[in-house]
Amino acid sequence: METSITDLAPWLLSPLAIIGAALLLAQLIGLWLSARGLPKLYGAVISGLIVGVSGLGLVDAPLLGQFQELFNAATALVLFEVGRKMDLQWLWRSRREGVCLVLACLLRGTLSFACLAAFGIAARDAAVIAVILVAASPVIFGSMAADANASGVASFASANMVGLGNVLALLALGPTLAWLKSGAAGTAGVGAELQAQALKLALGALIALLCYALYAAATRLSKAPARQRPPMLLAALLMDLGLCSISASSALLSLLLMGLLLRNAEKRDNVFQAQIKTGQDIGYALLFMMSASLVPIQQLMHPQTLALALLVLVVRVGGTRLALAPSGAWSAQKKNGMAMSLCSVVSFGTLMVDNSLGMYPNMGGAAAQVMAALLGLNALIAPAVTWWGLKTAGETHEDDSDE
Repeated sequence: METSITDLAPWLLSPLAIIGAALLLAQLIGLWLSARGLPKLYGAVISGLIVGVSGLGLVDAPLLGQFQELFNAATALVLFEVGRKMDLQWLWRSRREGVCLVLACLLRGTLSFACLAAFGIAARDAAVIAVILVAASPVIFGSMAADANASGVASFASANMVGLGNVLALLALGPTLAWLKSGAAGTAGVGAELQAQALKLALGALIALLCYALYAAATRLSKAPARQRPPMLLAALLMDLGLCSISASSALLSLLLMGLLLRNAEKRDNVFQAQIKTGQDIGYALLFMMSASLVPIQQLMHPQTLALALLVLVVRVGGTRLALAPSGAWSAQKKNGMAMSLCSVVSFGTLMVDNSLGMYPNMGGAAAQVMAALLGLNALIAPAVTWWGLKTAGETHEDDSDE
């Protein structure tokens, strides 16, 4: 008598149970690794590979699509923290250091485009990938910095560059997607696409201003002390995300702007870091487990694609280090550490937030394979390189993280 696996394990019929079990496994493996001085985020990587498309096949894109709002909420916490760590006053006052960080972002994209185009990737496809490669992953950097309890001038500058890179990538993605879509039959012209992308950005900014104004008014009217404001903040973030979702506006810009406003416009004492840290840690694990579960290991078995992806990652690190050279604010060792700690790749889904499982529109087969290989390598090696970069900069304090 035949017995199916779902008869033996009925919980496999529940997508939520699968996600919960995978997240629990990620936490267990992560704590085991952390106790041995290794990056905790690899617990999410290992768990994702086990249950994902390269392992048991329990988690795939259709299943994850059922929990898009959950992943968007986790992304909201991560992106808000990215914005909260951007110090606009410092970027303006430092001048040379701020320019170096912006130049590093732009040089990463430019060198990536040159590298991809030189190896035969179509110009439109190479442009989209290069724009995405401007940014570093806020999930990987944030998780590694939190695990290592990293703090100091290099960590501070790197956190600002993560925010700058994501904003610049988002702003450049609109025109680039317009160019890519304009080459497909039956699509609107570049002008119409640019207008649509600009409207999404403008709506996202307006929603952020509205939600922050509601949060500020609620906390002031209630005279809530700092320790009681985090629940109100979380409510405002969820409002922001929901309004961006129904209006198809830029959730990434809106959430980053919420963090920026809290950091640069709010003058009252804040204690949000301690209050929302648990939620952010879960968000890091959930998002990276999701990414790892969708990594097709077979994409990394193609020698030419793998070699090109590795070359692009190395070129990005080299470009970052080159752009930091003119500044005297950081030692050579710290610059090396910063370049390595910003090696990670942001996904198209993180930039778009409300479409994290979507594919790149009209991208050719070769370009899609390279992007898949980049994201696969990103899941497997970027956390370790980021972790090592933070250690190289000499600003980690793991022994103090649990105090």
